Amino acid sequence: NLGRNVWLPFGHSKIYPNQYILLMGPAGARKGTAINPGVFLLRESGYRTFAPDSVSKEMFLAGIGKVPNGMGDNFDLDLETLVEDGASETFVVAGEFNDFMGQGDLKFVTNLTNLWDNLPHFYHPKLTGKDVYIEKPTVNILGGNTQQNFALCIPPEAVGNGFCSRVMFIGAEATGKQITFPEPENATLRGGMVRRIANLREEAHGPLSIAPNAKETFDRIYKKFKPIDDTRFTHYSTRRFTHLLKLCIILATADSRNVITTTDAIRANTILQAAERRMPKALGEFGRSKNSAATASILETLTRTHAPLTINELWKLVHKDLNKFAELTDIIMGLVRAEKVQSIKIG
Repeated sequence: NLGRNVWLPFGHSKIYPNQYILLMGPAGARKGTAINPGVFLLRESGYRTFAPDSVSKEMFLAGIGKVPNGMGDNFDLDLETLVEDGASETFVVAGEFNDFMGQGDLKFVTNLTNLWDNLPHFYHPKLTGKDVYIEKPTVNILGGNTQQNFALCIPPEAVGNGFCSRVMFIGAEATGKQITFPEPENATLRGGMVRRIANLREEAHGPLSIAPNAKETFDRIYKKFKPIDDTRFTHYSTRRFTHLLKLCIILATADSRNVITTTDAIRANTILQAAERRMPKALGEFGRSKNSAATASILETLTRTHAPLTINELWKLVHKDLNKFAELTDIIMGLVRAEKVQSIKIG
């Protein structure tokens, strides 16, 4: 919604409030239920530059900043794209992130990695016979995924190429709560939020600044941050301060201010710490071994069960993901030694 309308000067560059956010959890954790209300509010407020639900890489790049006539892959876009009057913006909303990303497309992952940095322009030559040039590409992503599907969607190499350091992984688990009839929405509150979002898009423009008395707080947060104890998030730790500043821009702008305060810094840091505490669990075993998908399935199943499972029962669960039974015993032994599961003898 903010696009490049607001920014924070940072050295010789600018930081914009775009975000890549993935809600990670098992099937039935209601990830889509968390995503949809905000999307509905954006649509009602007049926001239109949503990416199609399912689209080829070429059409996605060519469609940044354009409003498709309808959903899906069948809208009219010339792949030779040149935008000269302002930023080219798109918002990817994918309750099932694999529908948007496909499977194992490292080149597409690399493109998204570069687009997160809000480049002054993006040039991709010879896509289906034509070049694509995008002026000021601005991409936001809000999606949902399970650990197993994420392993199919994103190649493990993405851990090292920077994509995972740009994504906020929000871990969640199914609560087990069952609500037969959800409460109806508050129409008055909904209308007020729609108007507020529309007003922000119209009124929020220009650079933000950091209050002088807040800089000490930012300095302390930056220097005292303890990296996440997981090698997969080594690159995230080096980019963590940028995530913090992006959140501060959002918090200040949502409060109709162009000055970032100490309160914004503390709130943003609290949000990040809450997310970071669960990030390793959100990714499961992704990027750790060739059998990471099978390991994630075993851990998820054991978490949900209320009684011990035999190794034969686990084999039925993952036999399609493994080449031989010995690989399963190796996985189980590794999990036992890592104290993630317990092995007991019955009978």
